[in-house]
Amino acid sequence: MGQNDAELIRRSRSGDADAYGDLVLRYQDRIFATVYRILGNGEDAREMAQEAFFRAWSKLDTFREGARFSTWLYTITLNLTRSELRKRKTRRHIKPVSLQVKFGDDEGRTMEPPSGEDGPLTRIGKAELHRLALDEIDRLEPEVREVVVLRYMQELSYEEIADVLGCPIGTVRSRLHRAREQLRDRLSPLLQTSHKGGAA
Repeated sequence: MGQNDAELIRRSRSGDADAYGDLVLRYQDRIFATVYRILGNGEDAREMAQEAFFRAWSKLDTFREGARFSTWLYTITLNLTRSELRKRKTRRHIKPVSLQVKFGDDEGRTMEPPSGEDGPLTRIGKAELHRLALDEIDRLEPEVREVVVLRYMQELSYEEIADVLGCPIGTVRSRLHRAREQLRDRLSPLLQTSHKGGAA
């Protein structure tokens, strides 16, 4: 079937533009989605994704053999988005695109009510909670938001995130924990208000 990343990289380094085109096709959706969910603007995300692939192409000789190409590409992408956010000094709204937001901890505990229970999530509506959660994710500090995007939207492992960000796994866990706590603190009053309103 298709060639693996290592073979495509080897051919790309030899000047095979078609091989690099195959790498772009393999990762373009994931890179676009990552940028889009951080910057919140489709046009900016397309331009940033193109820039990420151009940077990777121009720096391909520096890619370490044996490393994961996806990790290296995510690192380049996040460096670009960080630079863009510094230029803006403002945050834009993250649009609700095909995202399953999880509020559970590492033991699997979540904010979801037991099956059949008329809990606050049922009253407020999961679609509305989804929208509110995206709004709150947008308000997280950039370094925390990056980890949320990589973990819950791109479904990278802790080890992969640590490689992308160049930090210890403990830092990844700490930032995710901070994100969960902040999201719970900000969303819980809304859930409680909805619960009271439904009981009235």
